[in-house]
Amino acid sequence: MQMMHADFSRSTALRTSLKRGLARQALSEADRDSADLPALFALAAGLRPNPKGLDRMAARLRAQRGVTRVAQAACRNALSFTARALRRVEARVQGETAFHETGLIYLRARTERTGGQSCFRISAVSFCGHALERLVERSDLPLKALLPAVDAEAQAIFRSWDRGARIVEDGDEFHPASTPGVWAGGHDAMCLDPDWGLSTADAPSIPVFSARTFLSPAEMRPTVYLRWKNDPTCRIL
Repeated sequence: MQMMHADFSRSTALRTSLKRGLARQALSEADRDSADLPALFALAAGLRPNPKGLDRMAARLRAQRGVTRVAQAACRNALSFTARALRRVEARVQGETAFHETGLIYLRARTERTGGQSCFRISAVSFCGHALERLVERSDLPLKALLPAVDAEAQAIFRSWDRGARIVEDGDEFHPASTPGVWAGGHDAMCLDPDWGLSTADAPSIPVFSARTFLSPAEMRPTVYLRWKNDPTCRIL
């Protein structure tokens, strides 16, 4: 009797055995296709706030390496782009280095022209290798190329961030994932890279949600699960 592929991919043992390899593969693919952030910011700085200018800029940004999403604002005077890059992350606590890790960074920048100058508002989402492994192990995503799925998960976190849909409990922060589950982590800050050619006068650092792990419904605490499900019986007083 043949096992159906869907049943095969739901095997807990199989997903556990493949999680590290798939996470490393996703990081390697992201490294090969990493965005040239200085070039992206230089390109976006040439935005002209008219319909044709926005359309042309959106098309040019979509064609750049490592760009995962480009969207125009509803008011048609600004646009945003999301780009991914692999970065060596140094975590510091009270000025002391806690640990180093390789992070898959999704940088989202909204650009518009104000007073004859290009202005950027930047935020970011970061995934560590452990978080990618947990996504493979604890979700029911197809066991194939992982990177496109992570692209979608970064956008899910950005949407949750924009809507204020995060769950905060006992100092932990959770954002709903696009697949059943939540991303657990916390907000950090990263410095602007001088190579990007941006002024740091107004925003010396970038807010970053650092996704540390993925939790399926089975791994959530009961109160987190109820709030994730928008259960009206769960109220945090």
